[in-house]
Amino acid sequence: MKRREFVTVAASVMFVPTPKAGPYEDPANVLDLARRVAHARDEFGGGATAAGALRHIRRIQPMVMGRDRRLQEAAAHLATEAVWTLNDARRFDTGENVGRLALELAKRSESPYAQSCAYSALTTLNVERSSLDRALLYAKHGVRLRDVPEGQHAWMRVRNAWALALVRGQQRASRDELESAQGPLVDRAFWDLSELDVADMMGSIGIALNRVGAHREAHDTLDEAVALLGGTRPNLQSEFLAEQVIPALRMSRPSLAADRMLALAHVAPLVDSGRVDGYLRDVLSESAKWATVPEIRAARDQLKTLVPAAVPS
Repeated sequence: MKRREFVTVAASVMFVPTPKAGPYEDPANVLDLARRVAHARDEFGGGATAAGALRHIRRIQPMVMGRDRRLQEAAAHLATEAVWTLNDARRFDTGENVGRLALELAKRSESPYAQSCAYSALTTLNVERSSLDRALLYAKHGVRLRDVPEGQHAWMRVRNAWALALVRGQQRASRDELESAQGPLVDRAFWDLSELDVADMMGSIGIALNRVGAHREAHDTLDEAVALLGGTRPNLQSEFLAEQVIPALRMSRPSLAADRMLALAHVAPLVDSGRVDGYLRDVLSESAKWATVPEIRAARDQLKTLVPAAVPS
């Protein structure tokens, strides 16, 4: 069985509804489905799990016209998790449409928390598809929401920092947003974040630090994020390890870069992710100029087997 076929089959077992009548009419069950979508994405990647996530979306679309606010809020969270999955699969247009559904459900439910989560996903999707104006608009609306749990508000500020980092002259503003989240995060001051959430946010801050050119700080922050994951969530691990390679090379530390490349080669085959595939190509491109270094050459040889079509010589 091929790698992606295995990943898809393994991921499919995650989409098993709880044995209740009307699984899409029970808010608790819909929230459980949202958690399953998130877990499957983190384990197997969006490429393997996007079809399953979209099946749920077709079932919850009519809830926009309903009156059950708890159900609408739960459906908004399910749709938001589908956005993250579609983004990971690089299905940007579909993800944007599902994100608008998530936002509409969140607004109808009158839940600031659900709205913030939807804005966070839409901001990131548009940053990653290079629709910067739209990303900044979503981020602006998201950071202005009130009555949002502190941890989720910090997430929104991190997403805003991602967008600002790509705007000429806004690097200082981006750093300010990151610092507003990073200090309390290190102190574990956000009661509404799990350890996995902390690792995820730590890694996201590291990525944003890379974007503003703070490579040494980015590398250390990503190192902590990978350590917090503790060998779990291969999709996140792959992303964070790839983000460590480029700053290591730019700091002229090829041994460190090779170590992270080898770790990436170990974990990346576990997921089917358009985002991770893009990272692999970026790492191969950035490391090409170091290919005469034996450690880098050996690590590149392993990564090339994962993306054979886009290897700089």
